[in-house]
Amino acid sequence: MCIRLLLILICINTAVLGQSLKLEIDNTYNFKPSKLSKAEQQTKFPAMDKLFNKIKSDTAQYLPQLRTELIASGHNPYFYYDGCAFLLSLSDNIIDKDLIAKAIVKADIEDLNPEMYTRMLNQLANDGVDVTAAALKILNDDKFSFFIPQHAFTVDQGLALAYILLPQKNTLYVDALISVFKTSSPAAQKSIIMTLWFAYSCKGDGSIKASIEDKLLSKDVRNFAKDVIKHSKLDKEEADYVKQLNQTALLNLRKDALKRFSDEAAGELDLTTKVLRRDSNCWP
Repeated sequence: MCIRLLLILICINTAVLGQSLKLEIDNTYNFKPSKLSKAEQQTKFPAMDKLFNKIKSDTAQYLPQLRTELIASGHNPYFYYDGCAFLLSLSDNIIDKDLIAKAIVKADIEDLNPEMYTRMLNQLANDGVDVTAAALKILNDDKFSFFIPQHAFTVDQGLALAYILLPQKNTLYVDALISVFKTSSPAAQKSIIMTLWFAYSCKGDGSIKASIEDKLLSKDVRNFAKDVIKHSKLDKEEADYVKQLNQTALLNLRKDALKRFSDEAAGELDLTTKVLRRDSNCWP
């Protein structure tokens, strides 16, 4: 009888603690960053820090609750972004990373830091997590971009999309990009075309070719598709350089480039794509 009573008390206590964290999350994330000034955002940091310090102080108790709340719906959208970033900082577990990729889709794109969001998803993709759904969110923001002062380099929407998706197998995202192409803005359509070019799949190339001929698309988008295909040709200097690389070295160069955000890495990605496109024989 005593054991049964003890189990009941433990269950009640666990439920109360879980409810307590849920309420604390909702009381802490009761704002929309994009609607606040930087000074107003600063006033929210102490409560956020207090919540996460509480979780860090007893991860055995609170991490399971954090996971539960990230899976659940109904919280302030900004919690899903900030909570996912926090969980990623505490856990290297592939199950947690998969949870993060799914939960962060519930965040609002206008509240995200473009650089942090891109780097987070790039890390997950390089770790073998499918981030396609989260990547597609950035197509809703034509101005999605960030500047890297150390390299005097701007990562625009198209390059961010490529950096997020390309570490994955192209079978995970090519169909998804093609499926949203027609309903996307002209700027997002250009980003999709760029990513499909980097992906060098026959199905993606077929979509690029179709966009060149599609009179329902803007002239700017059709011309962009033409220019992207023209860009596929290696110049003499590039051709001479890649002669020094075997297939393994080429793929390693590309893989490494997709972990670094710089003009040099983007150049390596561009070069390796040209070679891989040449060897794929997809384009007639």
